[in-house]
This record gives sequence, structure tokens and C-alpha cells, in this order.
Amino acid sequence: MGKIIKDVYTEYFSGKAGMSQKPTAVECVAGAAGGGDKLTRYIISDKRSALDLFKSGPLLQAILERLDAGSTVIYALRLAGSAMAKATMSIPGATGTAFTLDGYYPGVWWNGVSISITANSGDRTIEIVDPDTDVVHAFTGTTNAGLVAAINAGQSLVKATIGAGGLVAAKAAAPLSGGNDGLTLANGDYTAGITASEDFTDVNWVHFVGADTLTLWAAILTSCNTMVTSNLGERFAFLDVPRMVVADPLKPTAAEVSTYLATIQALIATVADQNAVIPVGEAQYTDMAGTVYWNRITSTVAGRYAALKVQESLLAKSAPSVSKLCPEWNVGQQTVLVTENLIHMRNEPGLGLIFGSSNNRCPEGSAYNRVEKVRATYAAGKACRLAALPHLGKPNDSEGEGLLLMETDMRQPLSLMAQKGEIDHYDLQLTSTDEMRALGEVEARISINSMKAFEIILEKVYLD
Repeated sequence: MGKIIKDVYTEYFSGKAGMSQKPTAVECVAGAAGGGDKLTRYIISDKRSALDLFKSGPLLQAILERLDAGSTVIYALRLAGSAMAKATMSIPGATGTAFTLDGYYPGVWWNGVSISITANSGDRTIEIVDPDTDVVHAFTGTTNAGLVAAINAGQSLVKATIGAGGLVAAKAAAPLSGGNDGLTLANGDYTAGITASEDFTDVNWVHFVGADTLTLWAAILTSCNTMVTSNLGERFAFLDVPRMVVADPLKPTAAEVSTYLATIQALIATVADQNAVIPVGEAQYTDMAGTVYWNRITSTVAGRYAALKVQESLLAKSAPSVSKLCPEWNVGQQTVLVTENLIHMRNEPGLGLIFGSSNNRCPEGSAYNRVEKVRATYAAGKACRLAALPHLGKPNDSEGEGLLLMETDMRQPLSLMAQKGEIDHYDLQLTSTDEMRALGEVEARISINSMKAFEIILEKVYLD
């Protein structure tokens, strides 16, 4: 492993920092959906799992768009309003309710689950039909308790609860009813999700789908800042702007586009935060069932970032899965968007649909004026914290050998990031005075240089 010789520098690794580096593109996406438990973290990395779990709604759309664009690790949180309810059915017995069936999760989708019961001389057969696949789950038993146990153990469409109404009677096929997705969210629903997301310290950025007011933006950015300043995690946020309202998405009028841009400018006028990343515009998508729809480009932007190296710019990258844009910004409008530090998409002849900016909404004069700088800085901070973590609570020594071990372990991931082109270069200094050593304290100062990305805008060039 190596040997420390006092006052002589040597490449020494304690072995505690040999862990693989955590992913730098872990996203937390929260929004309304048709399935899943409320405020429960689900780790999603494929479309089938997302569809089977969330069924429908803005959260599902956001996840699918991200996966198409390059996302690999998504922490998904279902948010729901007060109208959220489980579909249910009361199954009668000889003298009352034999048992009740509730949808496995709250939501409209479970209203389509069909139930029928056949009564034979000595037993009952209950059939539960999946509305998506028409798969029939059949259970036969001679007692309600036996049926309930078999139902709960044999499928994941409904949950059964036994009643006291005697043996279940025959019943013609009928669907559960009363399920509601709770898609209409209030501020409190969003803030509950924001609070829940703070438990996920390995998340790199967050997106609360449909949170498009200054009040909610402030809550999201405050949470990001708290995570960073409290050394709980490094993160920034993709913020949704209000949806564009046009009579015909394929042919928006000049007045509609102008009004939309003015509305966005007024909304963002007071937002100046290094963690604020605001994509603007809408695009046409096709879902897994072949249905065409329009949506904000936020998830596509986030998914594309997830596929890029930490310090790689989004500028001029292609936009997968997008077939059309609304609006098609003209040159003057694109100038406004770049000036306002707003990420957008444009149609470039010969290249197709590409991203036209890679900025964030940082304060004027801030060094954090691009998303890739924020990503590189936060990724370096996270890597150093992970490398330093094994040294916490270890015995202190007056010779400073422990300090040298800690510094060397912290340099290891930074050097690796530099080799991979994720940062340009860095400086790390660890300080522990006699007083600090007595308290078991070390101060680490990390300087990260991330300057690879440049953006050049040319309006017109005439060659004589």
C-alpha cells in the first residue's frame, strides 16, 4: 500500500477511497400519476417498469421522455391531491358484506378491474380481470377467509379485506369504481414532495412536474440551497414554465408566441439563482401506444443532460424523440432567450432539432453561469465528501499522518475527474491548526476550474 515518511510527500492511498464513484446524473422527478404509493421513492430505469407502476399522468410522461433522451437513474415520487381515492367494490354475502376489494393503488386505472363470482355447491370462484392485458386471475375457496388469503397472495391488482356477512354470493362481472388519480395538485402537495426529496442525498437534480409559479420555484430553490449549504447533498433544479396556450399548436400566431415570451420574461424577472435551470418551449411526442401529444421540453432537456459527461455542454446537441416544436422561435426571440439564460430548442437546417442554449438563471456576474459548471462543481464536492467520509471519527494524531491520508484520498476522485475531462483542474487544501486538531476538526478548501464550455452566437456573416 505504501509507507508514510515524515515531511516527505508520497503517493499513498489508504484503501478507504477505492469505492466506485457514485453516478452524477441521479434525478428526482415528482408529479401526479395514476399509480404508485404517494411520496414513496421508486427507482426507475426502464419504460416497462414505469408504465406498470404509474399507469398514466404527468409523472409517467416525464419519466418516459427522460428515458428516451438518455436518463438512466430516476428517483420517482408520486404526488397527489385531495381527490385521490382507491377504486373499491363491496362483495355481498348471505347477511352483509363478505369482503371488500380495493385497488392496489389509488387511481382511475383500477376502475377498470373487473370482478365476477361463480357459486358452486360447495365453493366459490372469484375472477379478477386485468383491464390492460385481459389476463384472468381465478381463485377458488370454500370460505371467505380462504378466498381473501388466496386473492391477496396471488395477484397485485386488488387487495381484499374480510367482512362479517357470511359466505360470498354469486356476482355478475362488474368493474371496481370510485378511483381517482388526484392529478390536481395544490402548493401543499408540491411542498410535501420537496421535503420528501431532501431525504435522497445522492440526487443531483430535481424536477417537480407542473410546479410553474414563483412561489413553488422559491420553495424548490430554497430546498436546493439548503441541501448544498448544509453539506447534505449537491443539487440544482429544472423549473417548469406555464404551458403555452395556442389555438393550433402546429400554427401558433405571431401574437400568441409574443405573448407567451413576454409572460415568461415577466415570470423569471426576479429569479436569479445558480441552481435554477429553466427550459422554455413545447415539443410534440409520441407515447408507447402511438398517441401524439404536446408537452414542455423540460424532461427532454434533463434526460439529455443525464446522457452527457459532467462538463459537456448541451449546446447544439440533438433532441431525441421530438418530432415538432411549438413555437419555432425566430432569430430575435432566440436572442431574448439566450440573453435571459433560458434553454430552448430550435430547428437548424442540416442538423434538425437541436438545443440552442446551455445556461442557468444565475445572479449577474456569477461564475455559475452554465449548467455544466454547476454539474462539475457539485460532482467534485460530492466525490470529495464521499472520499472523506471514512476518515470521520478516526483517531487524531499530532504528526498529521491522518491528515495526509485524508487529503490523498480526497485527491483521488478529483484526479480521476480531471483525467475524464469532467473538470479542467483543481486545488485542494486541508488545514488543521493545533486548536482545530484538539477538537478533531479539519477544514477542506476545494477550488474547481470548469471552463470547457463556450457558446458563440453568430447572427449573419456576409462574404464578399
